[in-house]
Amino acid sequence: MWTGPEKVKFTANGAWCGGTGHRGPNLEHDLEHPPKNRLASPRQVLDIEIEHAGGVVQFNPNSQIMALVERPDAMAAWRPVDGAVSAISGEPAIIVRTHDLEIPLTVDEYAGLVGSELRPDEFKALLDRYGSFFEIHDDFYDAETGEAWQPKGLRERFRVAEAALRSGLEPTDAPGIFLTPKG
Repeated sequence: MWTGPEKVKFTANGAWCGGTGHRGPNLEHDLEHPPKNRLASPRQVLDIEIEHAGGVVQFNPNSQIMALVERPDAMAAWRPVDGAVSAISGEPAIIVRTHDLEIPLTVDEYAGLVGSELRPDEFKALLDRYGSFFEIHDDFYDAETGEAWQPKGLRERFRVAEAALRSGLEPTDAPGIFLTPKG
């Protein structure tokens, strides 16, 4: 738990840096779960990149939520990157790059991360490996139990789309129509 303003410092341009000198949230106030396995050259704070076998997709925090709301089928069509293994399950994975992290996750785990609906064991796996970071900090999860405070329900949307793709439907770009029969 954050104990007071002595843990927060500001850069010359006014951005808070938690005392490390880099711009953006690093959640250093969570002394029990300090940052681990961070990138040496952080990305812009709102720049999120997802690498999958078919290419790279750029998001910001809001656009990735909207992509799961509006087009879960497009994400369900993503395939793992060769050689990437999930930090949670050990399964083949896509690669999620955020401000100062590169996290291999299955697409289902990614949907859980975006929707603030990781299971407690998944939350714990990420917390143990990376320490506290924005997507799993204490506004979204109980640090002791790993329970999500306000899950968004996006993971289930993804799972329904994934099941539909497996049953023979395919994504389409037609407005308002997400899945059509193959043929």
